[in-house]
Amino acid sequence: MYLPEWIDQYKEPRTEIKKINERYYKYEVKYVYNKEKKRTEKKTIRLLGKITEEEGFIPSEKDELRKRNEQLPVIDIKTFGLYFLFSTLMEKEILTLKNTFDDYLAGALLSFSMMRWGYRSPIKRAGNYHSHDFVSEELFTNALSDKCISHTLRTIGENREKVVCWMKGLLDEFPEEGKNFVMMDSTHTQSLSESLNINAIGYNPDFTFEKQVRLMYLFSAKMKQPVYYRMINGNITDVKSMALCVKEFGEDDIIYIADKGFYSKDNIEMLDNEKLQYIIPLRRNNPLIDFSMLQQPDFKRGIKYFSYQNRIIWYYSYEKDGNLIITFLDEHLRVSEENDYLNRIKTHPENYSIEKYYEKLIGFGTLSIVYKIFEDEEKSKGNKKNKKTKDRNEIPECQVIYETYKTRNEVEIMFDSYKNFLEADVTYMQNRYVMEGWLFANFIAMIAYYKLYIRLKQANKLSKYSPKDIIELSKSIYKLKCRGVWRISETTNSTNNLFRNIGIDYLK
Repeated sequence: MYLPEWIDQYKEPRTEIKKINERYYKYEVKYVYNKEKKRTEKKTIRLLGKITEEEGFIPSEKDELRKRNEQLPVIDIKTFGLYFLFSTLMEKEILTLKNTFDDYLAGALLSFSMMRWGYRSPIKRAGNYHSHDFVSEELFTNALSDKCISHTLRTIGENREKVVCWMKGLLDEFPEEGKNFVMMDSTHTQSLSESLNINAIGYNPDFTFEKQVRLMYLFSAKMKQPVYYRMINGNITDVKSMALCVKEFGEDDIIYIADKGFYSKDNIEMLDNEKLQYIIPLRRNNPLIDFSMLQQPDFKRGIKYFSYQNRIIWYYSYEKDGNLIITFLDEHLRVSEENDYLNRIKTHPENYSIEKYYEKLIGFGTLSIVYKIFEDEEKSKGNKKNKKTKDRNEIPECQVIYETYKTRNEVEIMFDSYKNFLEADVTYMQNRYVMEGWLFANFIAMIAYYKLYIRLKQANKLSKYSPKDIIELSKSIYKLKCRGVWRISETTNSTNNLFRNIGIDYLK
């Protein structure tokens, strides 16, 4: 259909201009895949208005009424504590997200992330939580409708490069020498969608056979929080995806930490071929481990030690079959494991015996790690191994490797938090890009969770309060409108003191 040139300025994405009875009308359209015809079809949604050369675009009265109905309802009592807690924890992230995306997209994304963080809210209930929370007065003053959320998540999901750029910006507050990144195992999330295409049946530790997607994370041991994620197909293994994650994130100091079931010659070869750094624990019956040093009566004369969490860790390093290996001994753990095994001989004689005890005795309290950590000179030469390697017995390097491996526990907590706290273990998303945006919203919520966790830890409050406890307490703090002015509700001294201890002052 021929349209005059003057009308081109009114064309917009997902709209269509039609000529009817010598008049021009603008419609909202969407594109839907027809399974029977096996092609995408255009469907008209609603009339937006008419267009004339003299007056330009004239909105439809019905569409204007619809927009007014989507405005925020008038509510004079709103939850304030949750928004104040979230915005204080995420002050820098809120600013950088607004610089990365426009205010509308950033506001809608952050508001939905806050609803995921505070209420584990699905998309369909986020709008109601939002309208009754003070975030609707400050961060995002539009209605957070289902369509608004879906549009926001889809738009952000389509802009992966901006998302990665923002994630890299999380590291700017740390100097180069202070950065310490760890690449984690992926976690799986069940996806029951029939049209997502990225979900597939694949391996997972639960041995379930539902379709899933996998999420690969980078976790900063320095910042104690996730700094990167990527969604990959559910049937793709971790090693195949790690190299691309490293390239996308664009950082060198990334170390893959595996669990004890990961080691095999094939996996090591794949990691070496991709020039990846790694720390991989070995099962105690692995033939690579040399326990001969510990069998000597005066073995402590020939090995070194360091202190970790007020416990002495002995260690020695060696090379076998081309692998660099360190064996650590925690005598406190050795005594505990010995006692536990001997007690089980009485309670579970069918699986434990004194003969097996003597076979395992040498390995109690030990941790053996095969690793590859590149030196700075190696990185500058394309990660090629430098023949002049450092002394592998040097205490700082071995201690760093041990402590870096121990951060894996924090990562496992993160994955548990992701699935349990956010209730994000199953997704029904039907659109790939909406799901990408949904994962990013969850990622932001997880950052807020970890920031709160760190504050509680620094204030020595973790023994009594969890992040979830603090979030629930924050919901009891309201603001109400008195004669046109928002005023904070009364709070107890104990609540005020608790929040002040973690750097959150509602009354300032």
